Amino acid sequence: MFLTLPATLAFLLASKVSASPAAAAASTITMSTPPAPTSTSYIKNTDFQEVMLSTHNFFRLEHNVSALTWNDTLATFASSYAKKCEFEHSGGAYGENLAAGYQNATAAVEGWGNERQGYDFKKPTGFSEKTGHFTQLVWANTTMVGCGREACNGENGEFTFWF
Repeated sequence: MFLTLPATLAFLLASKVSASPAAAAASTITMSTPPAPTSTSYIKNTDFQEVMLSTHNFFRLEHNVSALTWNDTLATFASSYAKKCEFEHSGGAYGENLAAGYQNATAAVEGWGNERQGYDFKKPTGFSEKTGHFTQLVWANTTMVGCGREACNGENGEFTFWF
């Protein structure tokens, strides 16, 4: 099932995790609808990679888990999938977070990280719809990240957004 979205932004995160296939397939989608992007973090490849890695590692540091490294294979997977302009999870071998409607890449990752407000640290349960992006972001066994995005501009006749 595809979501019909207004003019907005989205992107895909693929991260390498050591978890069961069922846990890796569990993902959620975050959406919001602000105006057009105000930074080059979606447009310029070097800015995108730097912002995605540094923002992920900011949250990981706050939760005492090791920093991620950028993985070009994961980024290629994410970018190739994003080119399809279908706002749904790939069902592939990697954990994924999707986001739409953020003005820049930093804000999208912060949206995931801010889900920690709903996470019960006294009784951790792993994945839940309410905090799934957050747990993906700070999962201790995750060691690498690769992200992709695409300007879909109304492809598939349904929406215009970055993916």
